[in-house]
Amino acid sequence: MKMSKLGLSTSKNRSRSEESISFRLMLQAGLIHRYGAGIYGLHNLLVRSLEKTKHVIRTVLESYDCVEILLPSLQPQNMWKESGRWDKYANSGQMFICDMNNGTFCLAPTAEEAVLTFAKDSLKSYKSLPVTFFQIGPKFRNELRARGGLLRGKEFWMMDGYSFHSSAKSLEEEYSNIKSAYFRIFSELSLDVIPVAAVNGDMGGNLSEEFMFISDAGEDTMLVDESKTVGLNTELLEIDNADEYLKSHYGIDDLSKFTKEHCIELGHIFQLGQQYSISMGGTFRDKDDTQSPFFMGCYGIGITRTLAAVCEQNHDEYGLIWPKAISPYQLSIIYHHNKENEAFKLYSLLQSLNIEVLIDDRDLGLGTKIKDSKLLGIPYMVILGNKSQPNLYEVESRMDGTKSYLSTEALINLLKNF
Repeated sequence: MKMSKLGLSTSKNRSRSEESISFRLMLQAGLIHRYGAGIYGLHNLLVRSLEKTKHVIRTVLESYDCVEILLPSLQPQNMWKESGRWDKYANSGQMFICDMNNGTFCLAPTAEEAVLTFAKDSLKSYKSLPVTFFQIGPKFRNELRARGGLLRGKEFWMMDGYSFHSSAKSLEEEYSNIKSAYFRIFSELSLDVIPVAAVNGDMGGNLSEEFMFISDAGEDTMLVDESKTVGLNTELLEIDNADEYLKSHYGIDDLSKFTKEHCIELGHIFQLGQQYSISMGGTFRDKDDTQSPFFMGCYGIGITRTLAAVCEQNHDEYGLIWPKAISPYQLSIIYHHNKENEAFKLYSLLQSLNIEVLIDDRDLGLGTKIKDSKLLGIPYMVILGNKSQPNLYEVESRMDGTKSYLSTEALINLLKNF
């Protein structure tokens, strides 16, 4: 991609007024446009990283035999009335409601009702179970505390998954499987997360865990043990019989060595049990040829929030530093105007090899181009200066700033093993 064709406008200055460093960096890099509190447009580079994040999530879940579907974002009121959640969501002001001539609808804040309606048509017998559906798409919540750019928006991308089972044991097994899948997903995204005992809240059910990322930008507070592997949301301490609940459900019986940390919730998994299937008549034919309610699980990852968390963790004074797995491009080519022919020859070669390459062909000085490449966080930068050595490319790593001089073949090998 040519920088001159991107329509991208970077800034020399970084805002000091915004709540999170990820948002400030995105604004400085021209990657995000604010239409209103919690409502944003994303530029090409951020879209590419978002799509790669979705790809990581999709690939891992499919390796765990999860099945991708797509449910409507516009949902009729009757489903929510059936589950008993319409009044609670509507009265909270969190739900976007559309009153039309042909009925009342909402923009989906979540999809338990929609997926159960879907499952009732397709999962008729115990022989079809267990099944785990997931979807990747936008969600809408009227966040009164929209803040931090992509950390908390009114419209955001989410992976939401839902499992259907014939028994509580089967549900527990899938809950454990999805927990393992989450660790793998966040590892591939270069994020260290901690599973945290949590309150189920509006979702219902008896057991849930949040996947938390420790960050000063986080607005949640958790208690975490010395090993940074076990934690609990402080909201749990407010429930009745909190000590007994923590011990029986999560095996936590001593909080003396737990410390408080600010954190960002990136994912949440729930054992919902039969709450929705009973209220909405979601049943299957069991081995005794009788109708039994599904046992359900629910699993979510905030994708745009995860993207922001990656930026919170991966940056320096110069700008973003994208992990290779979700970097919008592998390499940027920066050149002095005397090296234009050589630069475009390399650009054409790398494109022919399906290497994701960005060339800065703007009519700007070499120093400005280098600063912008570092701001945008592209993992590698080839610099073709006026005094560059013949037959060798100066390659700088964005991760650690190291420089090397590589032949065309060595550069290609580096990028092919990206």
